[in-house]
Amino acid sequence: MKSKYPYSKELRKTISFSNINLEEKVRDGSLAKVAGFFSKQVSSYKSKIAKVRKDTCQSFDQKSITFYEFTPKKEESLYPAMIYYHGGGFMFPIQKAMMNNSSLYAENTGVKVFLPEYRLALDSPCDTTLEDCYAMLKFIFENAEKLKVDKNRVFLYGDSAGGCLAAGIALLNRDRNHYPLCGQMLIYPVCDNERGKYESMEKYKDAAWSKNSNEQMWRIYLSRGVEKETYTIPMKNELHDLPPAYIEPQQFDTLRDEAIAYANKLKNAGVDVDLNVISGSYHGFDADLKSPLVKRVFEKRYEVIRKFIQ
Repeated sequence: MKSKYPYSKELRKTISFSNINLEEKVRDGSLAKVAGFFSKQVSSYKSKIAKVRKDTCQSFDQKSITFYEFTPKKEESLYPAMIYYHGGGFMFPIQKAMMNNSSLYAENTGVKVFLPEYRLALDSPCDTTLEDCYAMLKFIFENAEKLKVDKNRVFLYGDSAGGCLAAGIALLNRDRNHYPLCGQMLIYPVCDNERGKYESMEKYKDAAWSKNSNEQMWRIYLSRGVEKETYTIPMKNELHDLPPAYIEPQQFDTLRDEAIAYANKLKNAGVDVDLNVISGSYHGFDADLKSPLVKRVFEKRYEVIRKFIQ
């Protein structure tokens, strides 16, 4: 079926999930089965361009959180580090595309990538998800010597729902006055639950990440209550004294305008922001690694990372 949006011809075709009832699939266990499939697929992942290691760290409640560590093949005494908070609507675990991205970042920028498997909205409150993500940050800084990480060159990265988590952790870290961060990269990020404020939410309601899916995502994520609202929903917080940000919205995406609004709010708070709207793109477009457009976008991301860690 032909798309109603003029996506770039350099990208493979995508579909919209606008008619899927996610809440029903949470109730009947379908999403849990899909999540299990993704986890099994990732558990056997191998990379030809980075060394991959699986480990655990402890979260705030002493529960073990699995993470994957991607180390460049070139040996260094200390590595800059990316903490990668993955997307998936707060409902899906790490997928192969995130593993591929982590390998590419390690190979092309020399960073060590940490990809944590935080607890999901299928069975945990959003505050638990947030604290799992903070636990990964804390673990890296408190074990930097053992992990061979340069504590002065650590930055946050997140795509989609992971962008929301990365932004929230930057805020939480600021207010807990803990660890130095050299940047935050937010890729087609979720920023706000007040969807009606943004023209793109209606204009691209049937795009790859649909209005219907977005609304259900927020209901599911917040369904068990929220204590740390201004960290769970970054747009509701004050945005001063944060690390420099690279924000990458996609042209044909329901989330485009809230990402732009978040970038502008950061700028108004005195934060250095590089806003880069990708023409012709859709939510999740960067899984198409063979696309010339995606390759150009990754080159820009590598450039941003090198600037953060210089």
